[in-house]
Amino acid sequence: MQTKYLNTVLLAVLVLLVSSCKKYLDVKPVGKLIPAKAEELENLLNNSSTLDYHFIDNNRGSYYALLGDNFQLSENQAKYLYVSTHPNIDRYAAYTFYLPYENPRNPQYTWDWGIYRALGLFNNVIEGVKELPNASGSELGKTITAQAKAGRAWSIMVGTLGYGPMYDPNGANDTKVLPYRISANPNTPNPELSTTAGAFALIEQDLKDALAAPNNVANPSRANVSAVHALLTQFYMYKRDWPKMLEHAKEAWNRSVVIKGGVDNMIYNYNVFSYKPNPNASPSPGTDVEVALELQGPDLLLNQSDNRENLFFRLSPSGTGHYPSPEFLDLFDKITDRRYKLFALKALGYATTVGGVKYDDGVVTKYYRDSKMLGSEGITYPELLLMKAEASARLNDLGAALTDLNLLRKYRYSGANTDLVNGAALSQDNLLFEILKERRREMPIGTFQRVFDIKRYVFDAGKPWSKTSITHSIGTKTYTGLVNNANFSMRISNNVILLNPQWGLTPWSGTYDPTSNK
Repeated sequence: MQTKYLNTVLLAVLVLLVSSCKKYLDVKPVGKLIPAKAEELENLLNNSSTLDYHFIDNNRGSYYALLGDNFQLSENQAKYLYVSTHPNIDRYAAYTFYLPYENPRNPQYTWDWGIYRALGLFNNVIEGVKELPNASGSELGKTITAQAKAGRAWSIMVGTLGYGPMYDPNGANDTKVLPYRISANPNTPNPELSTTAGAFALIEQDLKDALAAPNNVANPSRANVSAVHALLTQFYMYKRDWPKMLEHAKEAWNRSVVIKGGVDNMIYNYNVFSYKPNPNASPSPGTDVEVALELQGPDLLLNQSDNRENLFFRLSPSGTGHYPSPEFLDLFDKITDRRYKLFALKALGYATTVGGVKYDDGVVTKYYRDSKMLGSEGITYPELLLMKAEASARLNDLGAALTDLNLLRKYRYSGANTDLVNGAALSQDNLLFEILKERRREMPIGTFQRVFDIKRYVFDAGKPWSKTSITHSIGTKTYTGLVNNANFSMRISNNVILLNPQWGLTPWSGTYDPTSNK
């Protein structure tokens, strides 16, 4: 059998899979072996490498999120943290729109440890089921193949939109972006780079095949059929196919309500959340809220992948290392929005001493949601509800859209009446804008997701939520990046280009020095 647990991940470069799972999976993977039965292939889907390092760096953040409008850097951070000492200078490069953001001469975590390491595992499962006697016709074989295809589709979808442009419903979508690798055999040459259109066609087919997923899963790191419908919802959102987006959103939501036993089991009510001092805090309580306060909720799953809000779990980078932008903080009703009350907290800002002189940002507001609860780059039930609302609003079913929006607000706002004020009187554009603002408040702050939204909103030209450029500031200096061009696309590293001359790409040969942009 060609399929092996030890497999390709860096497109023609062999790397070892991690030998143990993270604590949030609690399932040990099989060892290095040639699988002899479907159960051994199934264990590959429990490996933490299927979940991690998509748009996450080695310091556990994401430079890609800094392309958007959710963050700001102070002068002290720029001068003394990132430029002088920080191991991830790519974050500063992204914030200042210095291209290329990552040093092209270095390997990339998103490509090596994220997208293609996950694909190596998924392809092992898909091909392994085909090659094992009687496995492809078994219920387990069909189930794990469906789950592997769902995982593969998500990894390639986010990779295609990160390394290339947003899908244009009125364009050719002929930009060559990534190889859609489907072979588990390390001796099989890499395919040509898929265009955006070509990748989307393959993603769509994988997701349709994945509808054979089961109704129930033990952990949302593996897709059930509701999650597959939610992934199709997201896929059609990026394609701007609103009728199909709504069709699959309704299917995913209605199935989930039945499976989970009601909405209360799908969305946390932030009105019952509170804090207590963390007895293990260091330094002492009151010095830094991130360590001094422990978030209390209705269960003990807030930092687990199987907390009640996760429908399709993928590990998220942290967004607490940067300051939230004033624009982001101003999105919130600071009196009634429980997200602001719980997570927009005062803390000590960056401080350092250089040459006997102290540089101190003083007390700042940080946004701690990504660290107080285990964040997911996948799909949560609140996001699914908002996608359903958006699709309804796009199709001018304003009553249904407002109902969905108000349903989420019930769990996120305080007060006797949490409905959107005068929501029934809003025009289509104004209600859609409210839904998209709620989406921005609801999504993790430190992920690629806001940047993808900025990229897709370009096609809503003239609308208040559409931006053609993003401007960042450091002190009095500003940096502007155009959205619909290379400023919002990642670059393939030199080592991958050199290993794949058939792609016809030219390795980058400049001097990588983001500090020249200060």
